[in-house]
Formats: sequence, C-alpha cells, structure tokens
Amino acid sequence: MYTQKKPIDNTHIVRERDRRRNRELLAVLTLGIPIGSFLLLFTWQNLEVIRLGRETTALQKTYKDTEAVHKALEAERDRLTSFDTVETQAAKLGFAPADPKTIVMVTTETTAAGVAANPAAPVPVTPVSATQPSTSVAGGR
Repeated sequence: MYTQKKPIDNTHIVRERDRRRNRELLAVLTLGIPIGSFLLLFTWQNLEVIRLGRETTALQKTYKDTEAVHKALEAERDRLTSFDTVETQAAKLGFAPADPKTIVMVTTETTAAGVAANPAAPVPVTPVSATQPSTSVAGGR
C-alpha cells in the first residue's frame, strides 16, 4: 500500500574533497583562461580594425566633399574679384575712374631682408605723378 520513508540521520557524515576533480578543474582553468583571453583580444582587435576602416572611409568622403566645396568657393572668389566684375559693380554703385593725378601711392621703407625697419613708425606717403606708372590693386594676384 503506502510506503513510509524512514528518516535518515546524516548529521555525522562528512563530505570529503575530491582532489582529482579539483586538479581537473584547475587544469581546465589554467588552459581555458589564456585561450579565452587570446580569443577575446583577437576579436576586439579585429572589430577595432573594422571600425577604424569605416571611420577612415567616412573621413575620406568628408575630405573629398570639403575639397569640392573649397574648389567651388575658390572659383566663386576668383569670379567675384576679377577686374571685370569689380569694374561693373563699381559702375553700378556710381563710382567713376580716378584721376591719375589724385592717386596716392603708399610705400614702406624695407631693409635688405624685405621686412619693414620699424613697423610702428609712420609710413611716408608720396604722391604719384602722372609720369610714374601706377599699379592696379584690384584684379591681380
């Protein structure tokens, strides 16, 4: 019919350590941790290489786009600062050509190295006569 369990008294039984199992566990950990660390570092390195490759590609694209914008802006600057454009804009604003006798040429005294002797000194102003050739400020590089 019904079985009755007999209570077992295990209070005086002591479990002994399994030294062979501990050695096997130590051997697995001794080999597993370095191998696992190597695999983890190898994976991390490869992921970094992939990430840096993507970043390099994005930076190259940005550089190429920036270079294209730079070229477009240089072309726009050259177009806007050309002598013909400046002359037509000046005519639209009501400016008239200057009389050569009223042009004042500003020069600085330079040393042998081409640097101003004293940058704080006042700059001498000499009027240009009609016989001296004048240089144009706008339109040239």
